Amino acid sequence: MLIDISKVSTHTIDLCNFLKPYDIVKYMKKNNIISYVYAFIYHKTIMKYGVHYDLAKGVHGERIYRQSFHIPGWPRQASPNSAGNDMLDVLVHFPGINKNSVSIQIWDMSLYPRASSINTKFEVNQLERQLIKSHIELVGYKPVGNIKDESHMDFKSIVTDQQFGSLFDHE
Repeated sequence: MLIDISKVSTHTIDLCNFLKPYDIVKYMKKNNIISYVYAFIYHKTIMKYGVHYDLAKGVHGERIYRQSFHIPGWPRQASPNSAGNDMLDVLVHFPGINKNSVSIQIWDMSLYPRASSINTKFEVNQLERQLIKSHIELVGYKPVGNIKDESHMDFKSIVTDQQFGSLFDHE
């Protein structure tokens, strides 16, 4: 299932415009971005794609806030033991990186029409996979931060609300 990107609003956050990592949370809250796919970009290189589904487990932008906190250049650095430290494995591939040269592209899926009210993560995961596959087609490999093989997602399907309803439609 391809996601119609023309129906997805996008945002670009240039980390050079933020004084503290928590400013990302404020931006996400101000724009009411709840469910999204994101890409960390260093100069013009995609470092990694990721997803965030909802606010049930945290605050607006928590995932990208915690990961970006590990990028050098903030007034104070995050503890290497803090949440988001998986970003440290990505940063080793970018010697000399500084947050002022990093941007975050966000595809806001918060209002994207869902085929299923039961599995609202499906379209978010599909968009992430679609972007990773496009990246592979363009440069020949996955971004360094996307180490898991997610090719099983290519064959995943969903029971839509319409299909589910037709199974139990009584006349």
